[in-house]
Amino acid sequence: MKYITDFLDKFVFTASCILTALLVAMVLTQVICRNLFRFSFMQIEELCVLMMAWLTFLAAAYAVRHCGHVAVDFFFNKMPRRVKYWLNLVTILVLIFLTGYMTYYGYGLSLRQMKTILPITHIPRGMIYLAVPVCSAIMVLFLIDALIRCISRRSIEGVVVDSDEQIGKELESGRKLMEEVLGSEERGGERK
Repeated sequence: MKYITDFLDKFVFTASCILTALLVAMVLTQVICRNLFRFSFMQIEELCVLMMAWLTFLAAAYAVRHCGHVAVDFFFNKMPRRVKYWLNLVTILVLIFLTGYMTYYGYGLSLRQMKTILPITHIPRGMIYLAVPVCSAIMVLFLIDALIRCISRRSIEGVVVDSDEQIGKELESGRKLMEEVLGSEERGGERK
């Protein structure tokens, strides 16, 4: 399972980077053409909508893998480790159910929308909606991997928080950044 999720993690990251670069380039081209040359490419607008849908759901899948979704963890951090473990386990199971539900119904929605064609690019509208079941299925795999790690290690890492080691590294990097920023402001203040 780890090899599959590691491959999917790299694939999702790479696809997200490529889509972001393409989206920025296409929007920049559209803005330049509109403002300087007084014309626009109608195809770019439809393609941007398609890419934005895919980028949104790919980024959501990536965030599931790396505990990147916003979480209010104030109370979670105050709980005993055993409660954190069980809460994390329940959270993972609920998320597997919800993303499985999104996968199933998103697939049906995308199939129904395949009959409708976008007017300019002639791409089936279902290609936009296909991002939901595909990326939700990837999220399910990431969550199953998190569930396996949670159960096998009796760990609280996975969905609610990163590992204790990762949290420590992030806190340390945040402290260093704050020291650099505050240190440079103090030196800048002395120069004036």
